[in-house]
Amino acid sequence: MTAKQVSELIEVKPSTVYQWVHVGLIPYVKLGKCVRFKKGELFRWIDKNHRKERVSFKSVERSMAGKSPVIQKEFF
Repeated sequence: MTAKQVSELIEVKPSTVYQWVHVGLIPYVKLGKCVRFKKGELFRWIDKNHRKERVSFKSVERSMAGKSPVIQKEFF
C-alpha cells in the first residue's frame, strides 16, 4: 500500500503517515526511494494501538476528583 492509501484508510493526512515513518512509529518497507506498507503488518499495528474508548480531559478530571493532587516539579 502507498502512504496515500494508508492515510485514506486510517483517516489522517499523508504527511502524518510520512512523519510516523520518519520516527519509526508505523511499520513500513522501503523500496528504493519509495515507502510502502504491507496490509497484514498495518492491520496488526492498528489492532495493537487501538483504544477501546476515547479519553477526554473532562473524564480524567472526573475520575481524579477526590484523589490527592499530583505536584508538578519545575525544571528551571
